Amino acid sequence: MMSFNKSADDRSIQQPKSTTIVKYEKSSCLFCNEWFDAQTFTEHLIHCGQVLEECPNNCNVFIPRIRMRSHLKECPRGKHQHNMQRLSVSMERLDQHTDHRVQVLEQDISTIRSVLNEEIRQRLHLITDVGNIRKHNQVVEDRTRETDECITELRQQLDDERVQRGFATEQNQVDFQYCCSITQSLKEQVEMKMTDLQQHINQLSSDVSFHQNQLNDNIMKLEEIVFENERTNRNKFMQIDQFLQEINEDIKTKLGSTDFSTTKQATLDYEVKNVKSVMCETEERCDKLQSIVQNLDKALHQTMQSIADIENQLAMQQRIASVQNIRGHLIWRIKDYSKKLEEAKQYDTILHSTMFSNKAFGYALRLDIYLNGKGTWKGRNLIACLNVLSGEYDPLLKWPCRLQAEIIIRDQSEITLESQDYVKTIYVRKKSDDYIQTNQYFHIPHKVITSRNYLRNDSLFVEVRVLK
Repeated sequence: MMSFNKSADDRSIQQPKSTTIVKYEKSSCLFCNEWFDAQTFTEHLIHCGQVLEECPNNCNVFIPRIRMRSHLKECPRGKHQHNMQRLSVSMERLDQHTDHRVQVLEQDISTIRSVLNEEIRQRLHLITDVGNIRKHNQVVEDRTRETDECITELRQQLDDERVQRGFATEQNQVDFQYCCSITQSLKEQVEMKMTDLQQHINQLSSDVSFHQNQLNDNIMKLEEIVFENERTNRNKFMQIDQFLQEINEDIKTKLGSTDFSTTKQATLDYEVKNVKSVMCETEERCDKLQSIVQNLDKALHQTMQSIADIENQLAMQQRIASVQNIRGHLIWRIKDYSKKLEEAKQYDTILHSTMFSNKAFGYALRLDIYLNGKGTWKGRNLIACLNVLSGEYDPLLKWPCRLQAEIIIRDQSEITLESQDYVKTIYVRKKSDDYIQTNQYFHIPHKVITSRNYLRNDSLFVEVRVLK
């Protein structure tokens, strides 16, 4: 590392008592390992860029002086607003610290020089120790032989380990084939279930068609009955008019007879009461018929919705083995909001989102929304709940299921900075995969939905984020 003015004969001195004069020409920097003359060495220490200095932001990091400015820009404890001020203060401290370090380094250099002189003298003594080292070589050879034996044993152990790993690999392949066979059997079972569901849907469709035909026949019969009642009432009204005309003519011809007028008046009152009772009965029948038609219409709509739900469940069963959304994040666009709200007010319909999962091979989730509310919240609020459905991987999951999610109504404002989403937090709990879930509902008032830009172009965006 250092160069000395010594000849080859001086290096092979065999007399320990001889004196060697060493003259230093250059010195090595302890930080950058560069060689400098004694005149330029001190100046180099002042400006050396590899000198380690502590970060002035107290982040407990020592950085070379040349990289200090870049570190101050990236320092985690540095503040952007005070970077320039701290940099100036740190540079002043660095100058003071550098002066102090230069003085210390000068003292260290003088010490190192004295130590090097002593080291040169000791090297002369070390030549005499070479013989002793040769004696120790035999011991080293013996230890080398023992080391070779140990290496041989280690190689044998490695061979045994390799054999065991090969056996484990074969066992893993057998297990993989077994898992593949189980997966194939599960796929076959799912296909069989989907076939059964398809047959069930076809049966329901035929039943709905049959009931719809019956409903149409009943409606036609009811219309005929109503038409017949109207015709009968019309005939009765005509008879009453004729009867009233006859009474008026009799009253005109027999004004002198008071008793006869009284009798005719009583008869007329009785007939009017009968007509009023018939009219009331007719109105009641019409109201009953109208309520029956409404109930039948509602039942038909609910049946159609049930068929649509079953079709959706069948589609979900087809996708249940490979859920596309496995990130616990769903954005659902509800189109034709006004139309669906009117249907919910008339038929109590329920909207179901697509199925998603909180993670890969996780719980199967679905968001259900009652646009017109439910129970005591009906008519004034939107009611929603997050359901945990039966999934393909339920036997492998942890039960009871405990999840926390955020339901977000997205603000569709054109100016992103002014948008303000509506956020609700919901907790989902289910004891086991075969246990009936007790849903936790949350409500959002209709006034909130119609405010700001939550509803735009008759579309509503609902976002679900599963937190844990």
